[in-house]
Amino acid sequence: MIRKDEITSLQASLIVAKSMIGTGILFLPQVMAKEAGTPDGWISVLIGGLLALLFGYIIIKLNGRFPRQTFFEFSQTVFGKAIGAIHIVLLSAYFTISSGYLTRVMGEVIHMYLLDKTPISCIILVFMMVGAYLATGGINPIARFIELFFPMILIILITLIGFSFQEFELDNIRPVLGEGFMPVWKGIASSTFAYSGFEIMLVLSAFMKKPRDAVKSMLTGIGIVIPLYTLTVLISIGTLTVEEVRTLTWPTMSVAKDIELPGGFFERFESLFSVLWVISMYATFVPYYYVASLGLGHLFRRNFRTFIYLLFPVIYIIAIFPKKLNDVLSFGSFLNNFAMFVIAIMPIYFWIFVKLRRKGHENG
Repeated sequence: MIRKDEITSLQASLIVAKSMIGTGILFLPQVMAKEAGTPDGWISVLIGGLLALLFGYIIIKLNGRFPRQTFFEFSQTVFGKAIGAIHIVLLSAYFTISSGYLTRVMGEVIHMYLLDKTPISCIILVFMMVGAYLATGGINPIARFIELFFPMILIILITLIGFSFQEFELDNIRPVLGEGFMPVWKGIASSTFAYSGFEIMLVLSAFMKKPRDAVKSMLTGIGIVIPLYTLTVLISIGTLTVEEVRTLTWPTMSVAKDIELPGGFFERFESLFSVLWVISMYATFVPYYYVASLGLGHLFRRNFRTFIYLLFPVIYIIAIFPKKLNDVLSFGSFLNNFAMFVIAIMPIYFWIFVKLRRKGHENG
């Protein structure tokens, strides 16, 4: 299928990376401290990243059987209209729910650190309105936005990691594997969820100008995030200790608070980090929103922009539905299980079924 909207290989890599960098930056250290219970959580994150590379490769190989087709198109080719439609609904629901979750977490952080007098519902509403405006433009403006702001987001994350070494204590991450490999094993599943976002290539690889570069774009995007997440967890534990990280809701923000830039020209680094993190969340939210709308548009044979507007109240309700922060965290646990199905289980059985039925361009 020939498409008017196309993205470059670099833009595809940046979209993959940006779709992954979201709530994990704030939540991951605490999750690893709880799951692993030892300073070895960073090893779980590293292994989770390697698994993400494997699952990402499977997704791209699956897409390669149906060049220029999105998952929403080839799912009905593989399983027929009825079962294919169920998978379209599942993937669209996943991205819709993820959009609501991202929006709520963003609202919680902004309410806590920047706009404590503003109701979360207002913060969420404004955020979504701006997101809907960009999503209606299609994949090209989304890709250009991410291409523009990703270097800035990357620089601030590297700055956070770099200056955090001022307070880093090597003894806080020792001994390595002091209790064996079992604590590391317990943290692998949760760390793999933190890398979720690369599954967006189930759809976006069909928009690439050079589809043959899809594998490189996918692996590059995931490869950018692996050291960032691993170092974020390592720095958080090394700076605060695993016991303290376990008790904090946003450990990364606590690390940012302790940073003092040379010369004292900027005293509150966490404020700058919060602002750029909102931009980061926006750049994650919009592709999710777009893909959810694109799937429903294909299913009901309507322009995706129609579902940008129809999904707006749905995502808003999902975002404000949790009453307390603990409910938001429980919501994240549900999304964790959903993500494991989308990024691991579904691509594998699709790939097996495609091979058994000899579907795709490799067999004419």
